[in-house]
Amino acid sequence: MISVREAEKILDRFSFNKTEYIKIEDAYGRVLAEDVISDVDIPRFDRSDIDGYAVAEIFEEYILIDEIFAGDDRDLEINKNECVLVATGGKVPKNAKYVIPIENTVRVKNKIVVISFDRIEGISKKGSDIKKGEVVLKKGSIINERTIGVLAGLGIEEIKVYKTPKVGIVSTGNELFKMTKDINSKTISSIVKKAGCVPKFLGIAKDEFNDIKNKIIEASEKCDIIVTSGGVSVGKRDFLPRVVDDLGEILFHKVKMRPGMPMLFGKVNDKPIFCMPGNVVSCLICSYVFLLPFLMKMTHRVYKRRIIKAELSEKIISEPEFLYLRPVKLKNGIAYPIFKGSNILTSILDADGLAIIKEHELEKHEGEIIDVWLFD
Repeated sequence: MISVREAEKILDRFSFNKTEYIKIEDAYGRVLAEDVISDVDIPRFDRSDIDGYAVAEIFEEYILIDEIFAGDDRDLEINKNECVLVATGGKVPKNAKYVIPIENTVRVKNKIVVISFDRIEGISKKGSDIKKGEVVLKKGSIINERTIGVLAGLGIEEIKVYKTPKVGIVSTGNELFKMTKDINSKTISSIVKKAGCVPKFLGIAKDEFNDIKNKIIEASEKCDIIVTSGGVSVGKRDFLPRVVDDLGEILFHKVKMRPGMPMLFGKVNDKPIFCMPGNVVSCLICSYVFLLPFLMKMTHRVYKRRIIKAELSEKIISEPEFLYLRPVKLKNGIAYPIFKGSNILTSILDADGLAIIKEHELEKHEGEIIDVWLFD
């Protein structure tokens, strides 16, 4: 049996660095596997920000010599008493210094008379937004609707991203073939999705060594990570420790944490495997403590626990060297313990988070300020 910190150090050894190229329209929510560097200047030319007349010098009257609209790529030049009508987004003449808004002028045939010199500006210089060679998005960035727009503006059609790990989920237990509902596979699947991975449910294995073994082999062949529930303690039909030992390697079995002490972690076919307790609360808490941070790391995302301070409403007793995580309800800054047992659904349903009683803390008294790990 090892401490939670020792277990976390073992999990930290693992990584998932497979990459692929995908189209930007399919990239929402994915994580960049390399820097995106612009190979163009944005704007690509000196561009008008308004509808107006591009001029080289300031005068009261100009001669209109041409018109430019968005998409017109001509290189024009103007004399100091000449102007060119330029639409918003249009390319201004090479020697233009200002754009006078249309509403500040009066046009008489090809003569433009300036009636106001307010807002004489309106030119975005080439590369003023993004310069050629500039790192626009850094490796590890999560793609969203804004970054997709920037990529499209740069003319980039495909990007290199980290592959999304597939997580094989296997439930065990003869009782799941009868009246008992398979709760844990649904819970684990939700945790997998929350981390940005793809869950793949591979079914329920009977409490038989070979049936469990075959399911684990299938999961190791089809998926990148394996998660099971049930059959991991020391009962006569708890075969998972034997199966993992037979197919691969157990890296740790049993953690100094309650709920969740029986959890096992190892490798099968060089794929990490989490074997969660069958009790629903224990399974969920193990998923929060170990599985979710692990999967977030595998998807190259940052995981942060939200921990707040709260006043404890009643005494909590732990045990030496164990991390104790007790579901609590929060109200007006007070944490009310509501744990009813490792297999009682409402222990989690009604909770806002977990009271953290650390390994060196044997008890916490009513009125003490404690750390509470929020679920959401």
